[in-house]
Amino acid sequence: MAVLACTGLVSTVVYAVASSQPALVLGSALLFASCAATAGGTLGFLFGVPRALASPAGADVPDAPSARQAAYLANTNLEQVSDWLTKLLIGAGLTQLGSLTTYLRQLSDRLSPSFGGREESGLIGTALVVEFAVLGFLVGWLLTRLLLASALSQADLRALESFVRAEGLSWEGDHMQAERLRAQAMDVLGLPHSEALRYEDLRRRVPRGQGRTAQMQELVDAARSTARLVPLTSGQVKELFQEGHEGKRIYALALMQGATHLADAQIVLDAIGRSHSAFEQYQALVLAGLVVHDLSAQDRARLRTVLDEQLGPRGYIGRSRNRRAVAEQLLEDLARQH
Repeated sequence: MAVLACTGLVSTVVYAVASSQPALVLGSALLFASCAATAGGTLGFLFGVPRALASPAGADVPDAPSARQAAYLANTNLEQVSDWLTKLLIGAGLTQLGSLTTYLRQLSDRLSPSFGGREESGLIGTALVVEFAVLGFLVGWLLTRLLLASALSQADLRALESFVRAEGLSWEGDHMQAERLRAQAMDVLGLPHSEALRYEDLRRRVPRGQGRTAQMQELVDAARSTARLVPLTSGQVKELFQEGHEGKRIYALALMQGATHLADAQIVLDAIGRSHSAFEQYQALVLAGLVVHDLSAQDRARLRTVLDEQLGPRGYIGRSRNRRAVAEQLLEDLARQH
């Protein structure tokens, strides 16, 4: 690639020297070549962003190596953007493939004045731009594949080491330092905030219906598995829920479902009585069913009151057969414990 780049530049210099305006031609050539290389390199970066490895969302094998690796995922926002833009660019490119000759001819006509205005000037300019765009793409793709994947792996490794050190400190009784290390590792991995944003992205992109609900449930199931693998604290999960972002509220509820010791009675009641969506209320009802036997007598009484209100004419549970069934089962469990 270096040889091709040098060949292109040397050819441009030779052509510029032979023209009547060598400074103009050479300056224009360098400018257009750098722009083409930058554009190609950006595309190469988007195509080269590595995918994070993870086990299936429904995996329920906490002791398996693959499941343990899945708990320490890198922030996938960049990967999702890359995937979306790549598909968009490929789709747009394929639809315009038949007009490629026309576009190249137009590009040649526009470049011709900057390259001396001679008969062959447009061809020289087009060849230079195409060459450096392709070279930029290859360089961007190779550097991304070689360097970014390694950098992401190193970040994951550092986060995993922080988790291991935190566990050791917890056994030694240094809970404050252990909590600090866990928080640092969570920041490196982008969890759980990036996973919560995936819910928001799905909710925006996919139209309402059973398909979207099924995909959102898959995210919840994945979060439940994560809760059993990543050492989160109840304070972290509670803070996530209280940020008010709908995706974070859902993700916090899912984490509590996966590790019920993280559950907070007030959050359960708030998510049922003041839910931001029907899906959130359903997840809160499921969580309530998992922890109902662990609630205090006072919290069970408050839960019964919230359920009665939401099942009434001014509530929202009665609008869904599934939520009503879960709520009625909860009331039966509460009656048996009374």
